[in-house]
Amino acid sequence: MKRLTVMRHADARWKDAGTDDFARPLNRRGMAGAEAMAKRLLELELVPDRLLASTARRAEQTADIVARELSLSIRHVQREEALYLASAADMLKLIQDTGPRIAHLMVIAHNPGASDLIHLLVPHGGISTLSTAACCSIVFAVEDWRVIGAPAVQQVQHEAPPSRLWGLLR
Repeated sequence: MKRLTVMRHADARWKDAGTDDFARPLNRRGMAGAEAMAKRLLELELVPDRLLASTARRAEQTADIVARELSLSIRHVQREEALYLASAADMLKLIQDTGPRIAHLMVIAHNPGASDLIHLLVPHGGISTLSTAACCSIVFAVEDWRVIGAPAVQQVQHEAPPSRLWGLLR
């Protein structure tokens, strides 16, 4: 069995003239959302063997928060430049290159690619799009990452940060 957890980076500051898209950091809501989701993943015992994260600042910050909350060592976290604004097909190629010893892989990336990847793997899963800091965890009945796909899906779990975060930050 292989488990893939796809997470969209947490909420980031809006674009401004002084910061390019790649360098946009998380805002307060994003930091709280990433922390809440990481704690939820820990409650659900969804701790990955490896975490791949886009090298965009908001994705790296999300990954740092998740890694801290899940007590992942630095050797279990990998920055992957190719995940920045990657398509679903490009993400799938990266995932399929994962070694056999990794049973649970987590990917922190961007939309539309992250949501498109979920639709590709779970076409009738009822998930329209991943909101910021939301994740979808999929279990595949396979032993090799190269053959993951819709026919092998055994379980799908969707989690989103609590909506009450809005109230906590006001």
